[in-house]
Amino acid sequence: MRKWIAAGIAAMLLLGVAGAVCANMRRPELFDSPARQAVHQADAKTSELTSRETAQAPSGFTVENKAVRRVHLTADYPQIKGLPDQAAEERINQDLEGIIRIFSERMSTNDKLTLGYEITSRSGDFYSFVFRGNLTQGTHSDAKGETRPVLKALNYDAQTNVSITAVNLLKDDPASMSAFSKLFKVYAGKDARAFAKDMGVYFTDTDIVFYDLQQDAAPEYTQVHIPLKEAKPFFNDPIQPIDQ
Repeated sequence: MRKWIAAGIAAMLLLGVAGAVCANMRRPELFDSPARQAVHQADAKTSELTSRETAQAPSGFTVENKAVRRVHLTADYPQIKGLPDQAAEERINQDLEGIIRIFSERMSTNDKLTLGYEITSRSGDFYSFVFRGNLTQGTHSDAKGETRPVLKALNYDAQTNVSITAVNLLKDDPASMSAFSKLFKVYAGKDARAFAKDMGVYFTDTDIVFYDLQQDAAPEYTQVHIPLKEAKPFFNDPIQPIDQ
């Protein structure tokens, strides 16, 4: 299970690089995979129970809800409109759609995934799109499999639209990393492992949140909330693209 999630995260990091190359290419139909069954694009009313989104934000972009309904996959994802940078808007939308595509391509007919999203930050310095759900992995004998939580966030600099992870967000010099690790420990408590840049991250209006699935059998992700005002001194300024 952990290898399955790690492979998905590694592939997702490539989305930002691929987005610029693919912006002018015709995108294939979503989830064109061997296990495809009854794909349905729904409007926001169909999906209001599984996703939280706002029609208009102070940032100036609007959100259109997209939904996919399959026998083994129920998922919602946002598509944004209104960014001044049209190329960045296209890239971000490809990233958001790509989250669902990657999970779909890695599922078998014995798996079942339910996935919704929340936009946790859409004003100020950062945009954060957080996907949450549950994955049940079946067995070859069709016995009921175990259910695991799913959590994946996509983040962007609101000024430059650069994709953000812990890798390019935080300063990398030894002194900064040591000081930030101590700050992380203060808010993590005894249940979280020591800070590492392979942890997931997302933003709220007040906090930066690091998340981690510590064990395959863990019933939920460990999440550490740190106030932005305390974490910002450790952020790179400006934040550079991951591929640089």
